[in-house]
Amino acid sequence: MRERWVPDAPALTVEPPLHGGGPELAVSYGELGRRVRRATGWCRDQGLVAGDVLALQLPKDPAFLELHLGALAAGVVTLPLHPDATPGEVELLMEDAGAKVLVRDVAAVRPALDASPEVDPADVPWDAVAVLLYTSGTTGRPKGAPLTHGNLVAGVRSLHDAWRWTPADVLLHALPLFHVHGLFVAQYGALWAGAHTRWLAAFDPVRVLELLPRSTVFMGVPTFYSRLLAHGRHGADLGSMRLFTSGSAPLPSAHHEAFQREFGHTILERYGMTEIGIVLANPYDGERRPGTVGVPLAHVEAKVVGADGATLAPDEVGEICIRGPSVFGGYLGRPEATAEALQDGWMHTGDLGSVSTDGWFRVVGRAKDLVISGGLNVYPREVEAKLLKLEGVREVAVFGVPDEDLGERVAAAVVCDGPWEPQRLQATLREQVAPYKLPRRWFRVDDLPRNTMGKVGKAELRRRYGVRVRPATLDDLEGIVRRNLALCDETEDFALDPGVVRSGVARVFAEDVGASYWIAERDGRIAGQLMVTTEWSDWRDRPVWWIQSVYVEPDDRRYGVYRALHDHVLGRARQAGAAGVRLYVETRNERAQRTYRAVGMDGGHYAVFETMFAGGGS
Repeated sequence: MRERWVPDAPALTVEPPLHGGGPELAVSYGELGRRVRRATGWCRDQGLVAGDVLALQLPKDPAFLELHLGALAAGVVTLPLHPDATPGEVELLMEDAGAKVLVRDVAAVRPALDASPEVDPADVPWDAVAVLLYTSGTTGRPKGAPLTHGNLVAGVRSLHDAWRWTPADVLLHALPLFHVHGLFVAQYGALWAGAHTRWLAAFDPVRVLELLPRSTVFMGVPTFYSRLLAHGRHGADLGSMRLFTSGSAPLPSAHHEAFQREFGHTILERYGMTEIGIVLANPYDGERRPGTVGVPLAHVEAKVVGADGATLAPDEVGEICIRGPSVFGGYLGRPEATAEALQDGWMHTGDLGSVSTDGWFRVVGRAKDLVISGGLNVYPREVEAKLLKLEGVREVAVFGVPDEDLGERVAAAVVCDGPWEPQRLQATLREQVAPYKLPRRWFRVDDLPRNTMGKVGKAELRRRYGVRVRPATLDDLEGIVRRNLALCDETEDFALDPGVVRSGVARVFAEDVGASYWIAERDGRIAGQLMVTTEWSDWRDRPVWWIQSVYVEPDDRRYGVYRALHDHVLGRARQAGAAGVRLYVETRNERAQRTYRAVGMDGGHYAVFETMFAGGGS
C-alpha cells in the first residue's frame, strides 16, 4: 500500500467537527506515514504484541486511522466498535474478543501518540488476523468475524482494478470508519491508490453537493441517494465525478433511474458482507443494470443453490454462495456457526437471489426476511420495488407479521408524501402482483428504522408491529377489568362499578355466558383486547359473531393492533362456520363517537369489523 504514497501528496482533508474545531486539517502522505509509525510505537509501548487485540471505540478522527494502520503494521488485531455502543455492549464484545486494550478517548490518546517513537512495520504473515469485526447480531448474539491480512489485501486489490483507482482521485467520504464500507471499501481504496480523501463528519446533502464538483469518487448507502434526490441537484457541476457507488443495503431501481435522470450519473451497485468483503459488482465500463449487483469480481466464484445445496438453474431463487480469497475462515469461537456458513469451501451468505443466463446476480432479500404466507414465498424486495414506483411513496419496507391462519401476513411500513391512502396503494398494487403478495397490513411511519449503514431494521419492524392474538386466560381477568373500565371512561358519561365488571368478566371465564375474550400482545406485553359474543341469524341460518369491548392501549394504537385482532377473529369465525363478524357500536352515544374518531376508529375501522362471508347478506 505505502509504495504509492507520495510524501507531498495530500492524504486526508478533515473538516473541523472531526478534529475539535479550527480550520481544516490537511495531512500529507508523508505526515500520515510518520503518524502511523508513531502509532506502531504506541502499540509497542502498551505491551501489545502480534496477535493481541486492540479495541477502538473512537469517532471519525485521524487517531482512529492511525491506530488501526499502526496496529496492522505491528501484527496487532484491531476491533472497531460503534462509537455509540453502551458500556455493556463494549464489555461483551471485548470479553468475547479477548481484547487487551480499549481506546475510547481521542483527547486522552492524542498526546501519547504524538510523543511515541516511530517504529517501522513488522513482517506480518498474510494468514495472520488483521481485524475482528462483529456481525450486527439481529438474530442473536453477535458473532466475531476475523479477517486476515490476506483477506483485506485480496479485497482492496480487486476493487482497485475494478474501479480504476488512481493517485489523482479525490474521495468524498461521508461514511463511518468503524464499518467495512467506510474503512475497507472506501478508505482502503483511496489509501491503496495514494489518492486524496476528504472526510465529512456525517452525510449532509447540501455539503455533499458543495464538494462533489471538487471530487471524483463518492460511495454511499441508498439513504444517501434518496436524500440527494429529495434535495435536488440545484445546478451543481458534477463533471469531475467519475464514480458513484452504492452498497450496504439494496438500492431501489426507482432511485437508480431517478438519480441518472437528475444527476446525470449511473450509480454502480455492488454486493458484499462483513465475512467476504465486496465480491460482486456492476462493471465500471458498459452496462449497469438497475436492481442487480452485477457479476463476480476477479478471482471470485459465485453460485445460487437450493435447500438441498444443488446449484439452481438461471433465474431460480435460492441462497447466494461465494468462494474466493477475500472470504474469511470462520467465526471466532463459534464452530457450529462456522460449519453452517462455510460448506465445501463456499460461504453461504444467507442472502436470497438469482443469477441470469448471462451471469448477472440479483438479490431479493435476506433469507430471514422471507415472508411465508399460506405456504407461499413472498420476497419483500419485489413488492417494495413495485410500491416505490407509486405516487406518494418515498420509502417502504415489506415484512411479515404473525398470523394464526396463514403463518405470516404481508405488511408494509410506508414513508409517504401527501395524504395516507393505503386503499389506493393496495388497489394499484393489486394490478401488479399476485394476491398472496399484497400487504394486508399497512403502517404509515415518519422514518424507517435503520442501522448506521442505512440497512432497514426488518427485525425491529417485526418486533414493533408483530402483534400476536391469543385466547384470554383467568390470569388476564384483572387486566380485562381494567381495560373495560378504561374503555367506559373514554367513551361513556359515567363510571362503571369495578365489582360489577369483575363479576361479568368472571362469568365469561366460568362459561356461564356465550362469550369469549381475546388478547393482543405486542413486543411481549398486552396491547389490547376484545370480546366476542354470538347471535343466531335467521336469514343466514348461521350465527354471527359480535365484537364488543374493543380496547387498545393508547401507546399501541398506531401499530396495527385493531387490524390484528380483526384478522384473528375473522379467521376463527370462518373456521367455526359463522356467517360473519360485526362490531357492536352505540351510535347514539355522541361522546363515544368523538372518542372513536379521536383514536382513529372512523368509518373505515367500522368496516374492518363488519365482514359478512359469502352466502347472502352484507
